[in-house]
Amino acid sequence: MSEFMGLIKGTYEAKEQGFLPGGATLHSMMTPHGPDAECFEKASASNLKPERIAEGTMAFMFETSFSLAVTKWALKTSLDKNYYKCWESLKSHFNAKQK
Repeated sequence: MSEFMGLIKGTYEAKEQGFLPGGATLHSMMTPHGPDAECFEKASASNLKPERIAEGTMAFMFETSFSLAVTKWALKTSLDKNYYKCWESLKSHFNAKQK
């Protein structure tokens, strides 16, 4: 799937420190993506109980099996060249010996 997501207002819990209202992301098919390292660690360590998220937030997401691309203009003017860094600090929690 290709995924295009935009934030209209509020905050997005998966990338609170950089995904601002008016911003959007595009993840083309076969491109890994998901919450940033900070969001993953926070959610993994929190107590499992019902909670309200995204209060006052409005976002949208389109998914399609078609390949999507950005325009030449967007590549020149609006591309966040450090976007990939939000996943660099993800730690492996896999333990093959754990039963």
